[in-house]
Amino acid sequence: MNRRAGAVLLAAVVAAAPVAAAPVAKPPLTLLLPMPAPAPPPAPVPSPPPINPGYAPAPPSGLSPILTQPGPVYQLPRPAYSAYPPPALPGPIDQQKLQTYRTDLRSRLWQLQRQGINPGSLPSRELEQQLNAPDAQ
Repeated sequence: MNRRAGAVLLAAVVAAAPVAAAPVAKPPLTLLLPMPAPAPPPAPVPSPPPINPGYAPAPPSGLSPILTQPGPVYQLPRPAYSAYPPPALPGPIDQQKLQTYRTDLRSRLWQLQRQGINPGSLPSRELEQQLNAPDAQ
């Protein structure tokens, strides 16, 4: 069986050999010539600059009084005031100064504590005395 399959295969190859060896027809060679680039459109002809015609003639009925009188044509509207009063300050000026002073003392005391200085040290005690003074209330 092997011989028979080999013989069939050999016969098929021999039969196909003339077809494979036949010259292949080549397509005709056509030369493609490059197309010329289209010509650019002609440049536009520059128009001459406009000529100043001079002053406009006055209308026959004369100028409008709006144009001849100085000043605004109409009064600008006044700004609308709010119906509620402006916010009041936190207190009298002296009271604000005392509050700012106390806030400054507290921040200095906090900085000393952040630096690791003992709360019983002299600078800390002085700040505590100033904070607890009766006139600083």
